[in-house]
Amino acid sequence: MDVKKKIEKEIERKRKLIEDSENIMREVPEHLRSSQELALEIYKKEIGALEQELIKLEDEDVSLKNIRFHRHLI
Repeated sequence: MDVKKKIEKEIERKRKLIEDSENIMREVPEHLRSSQELALEIYKKEIGALEQELIKLEDEDVSLKNIRFHRHLI
């Protein structure tokens, strides 16, 4: 499996985890919510970092395709 697919799968897994956790949070006692909310924020930041990495990989792919295209023209 290539790197982009792995990152996409990890993003999807974390999004599902966040969704499930947010649904469960409604039933968590108030005194336990702060640690749960902190964990959710960490996952959200991790998703952001993974999305940035995915954007970089996609930009690199576009750059490589442009280089190959221009070499083909020469």
